[in-house]
Amino acid sequence: MVFFDAVWQMLFGLCAGMVVAAGLFTFISTLGIVTRLAQITRTANWLHWYENGFIAGGILGNLLWIFSVPLVTGAVGLIVSGLFFGIFTGCFIGAIAEILNAFPIFMHRVGLKTGIAAIIAALAAGKFIGVWFYYF
Repeated sequence: MVFFDAVWQMLFGLCAGMVVAAGLFTFISTLGIVTRLAQITRTANWLHWYENGFIAGGILGNLLWIFSVPLVTGAVGLIVSGLFFGIFTGCFIGAIAEILNAFPIFMHRVGLKTGIAAIIAALAAGKFIGVWFYYF
């Protein structure tokens, strides 16, 4: 009976994880974040590479997480992966903000006519300093 309980829990956890991952991918696809990122960077010709990399990264990340594969990369690997994670997070947040018109709505409500570049730079610097103090 314990065996069937463990199998049930594993199956339920796997299905729940797949549903959450599918929801995230659907959210990102529906908002058009990947296509907008390709437009901003003027690399729309390589859109299929973005999409395939996005899917492959999700699958590979899930497999590494499920099977607890240790990745010994040292300090250099940690720095490089942190850089890529930060770039992805920044692009993701920027794309969501642009698609949802968060910054133009904020600028209109506050009454600012110029200075959006300074505000974005200040947000990025604040995020960097916060992460720096948190980890170091």
